[in-house]
Amino acid sequence: MLRNHINFLSSRRACLSGLMICCVLFFQGCAPTTNVARGDAEDILAEQHKQQALYMDTLWIRGARLADLAWPLKKHGAGLCGEDVENQFGIIPIALDAISDDYRDAIEIEFLISAHPSVLHVAHSSPAMLAGIKRGDKFISIAGEPVTTGNRTTARLSERIAVAAETGSPVKFELSRAGILHSYTLTPEKVCSYNIELLPQDELNAFADGNTVYITQGMMRFTENDQELQLVIAHEIAHNSEGHIDKKMGNYLLGALADLAAAAYGIDTQGIFSDLAGNVFSQDFEREADYVGMYLLARAGIGTVEVSNFWRRMAAEYPGNIKGTFSSSHPATAERFTNIDAAHQEIQEKRTNNLPLMPERK
Repeated sequence: MLRNHINFLSSRRACLSGLMICCVLFFQGCAPTTNVARGDAEDILAEQHKQQALYMDTLWIRGARLADLAWPLKKHGAGLCGEDVENQFGIIPIALDAISDDYRDAIEIEFLISAHPSVLHVAHSSPAMLAGIKRGDKFISIAGEPVTTGNRTTARLSERIAVAAETGSPVKFELSRAGILHSYTLTPEKVCSYNIELLPQDELNAFADGNTVYITQGMMRFTENDQELQLVIAHEIAHNSEGHIDKKMGNYLLGALADLAAAAYGIDTQGIFSDLAGNVFSQDFEREADYVGMYLLARAGIGTVEVSNFWRRMAAEYPGNIKGTFSSSHPATAERFTNIDAAHQEIQEKRTNNLPLMPERK
């Protein structure tokens, strides 16, 4: 019996070998027929580094654009941000420790970014830009204390810069450019404290979490000009300044109490009251963010005439939102267009009558 089993396995292996040979012969008939010129491994690695560096530089350029467009909104909108304000210089630092391992070699080679921190970007019209600080300048000292490297270099430097700005007093920065030491005395400006961050996703989206505004690359590509992108940024800043995230969470928790009460009587609501309560004012929050966002634009001296066309183009992308429904979390795009036009007219009337550019409150 063992001999029969061995014979069976041998026969099976022979069949498989024959089948493999047939497959190889078959695919040879479908193979390429030219001797393709190929780069060597060293050239491929060098090109890989260039493409990785180009990817990171593209993200930095887009992030820099967001920072530039957000600065006037944050500066001139500080009066609408309540307690969410802080002093800033407009400097974004960078060191190798902030780069993921996959891209670190490429960044070090292509951009000469090292373990010692340097300037990645200075926001347009910020104190740092007006003083003459430029991308690539290396930090030497802040307020007389040397800048060193170590664990969490980029994060620690960002914290040091934030602390230096807190008092609002002038601060001396020493930076090196092409080996030459330069000294700058910067006085920070009071701005809305929300960070503006770029997300690498291609989806058409933007959102806020109460502390930060997030804009996707897809949204940046969709907007046709700086004003439209600033409309999106202003809208998300308004979500934060009006406390919408905290309010929605509060409503959600009230709904959760109803779910818990039902559970005490043996009824599984599957969180329906939490969900309903969390979205109860969702459309109104969006209307308010559109409205306050228009005032943020106006206070920053940004034109509000054509920005409503953003919603016409959005309707072309998502025609199902033209009419909208009661259950939708956002107002219809047709309504948003007309509401923004109405806000523009309100702002123009206030300008004509020399009235403060402040949203109307209940």
